[in-house]
Amino acid sequence: MQTHRIISALTVFLMVVLVAAGWFLVAQPQLASAATANTTLAGVQSQSEATQATIKQLIVEQKDLPRLTKDLAALRLSIPAGAESSAYINGLDALAAASGVTITELTLNNPVVYTSPVPAPPAPTAGATPTPTPSASPVTTPAPTGWTPPTDPRITGANFIAIPVSVTTAGTWSTTLTFLEGLQTGQRLFLITGLNTELDQSGVLKATTKGYIYVLLDPASAKIDTSKDEQALAPTPTATPTPTGSSSPNPSGSSTPTPTTSPTP
Repeated sequence: MQTHRIISALTVFLMVVLVAAGWFLVAQPQLASAATANTTLAGVQSQSEATQATIKQLIVEQKDLPRLTKDLAALRLSIPAGAESSAYINGLDALAAASGVTITELTLNNPVVYTSPVPAPPAPTAGATPTPTPSASPVTTPAPTGWTPPTDPRITGANFIAIPVSVTTAGTWSTTLTFLEGLQTGQRLFLITGLNTELDQSGVLKATTKGYIYVLLDPASAKIDTSKDEQALAPTPTATPTPTGSSSPNPSGSSTPTPTTSPTP
């Protein structure tokens, strides 16, 4: 009888061991693999749903692609992806001919890196005299007190370039005004930062206009090189009066050219 009980106990013990071994060696790894597969499947399904949503959004936006392409082409005429100095010089020649002035001197200087406009400093206290501080050219025009200039984090010195331009013309007061209006309303964005006028003894108005044209580089674009375009500038250099306006390469800045001489038309 005692032997039978021992055998029965051993049999039960072996059955428990076999069940435990089956759980740890077979069932548990299979269940873990199934759980991992379910988690992976859920992630793939979520990613697939996100991809499908993105595809639907792209299909909707694709309908606007022709309009956006047209708008971009128009904006690229104002701020191109390259210097395009030769085309700009040709445009100035055409504008001068249409306005009735003669370009006597034209200079496109080395490009300068764009810097974000700075907020206006606080208004000086009564009796305080502001101390001028040296700054690198071009000088940023101070903004009106209490106004924060608009900026865009996508526009940085790495992709936005300002090219200083100086153009001297000879003509009458009315033809010079027509030329200046064409400069500011033409296809290429031009910011006038300085204007100096001089009336000679023969009644010819000599006007020197300084300002900036701009370039918005594409990510794959190389550094602007205007050395080839400068060879096209062949007019005989003449003495250039010092402009009285302040320079600012920022399109958001405001600058009103003020002639130093006001001849009667």
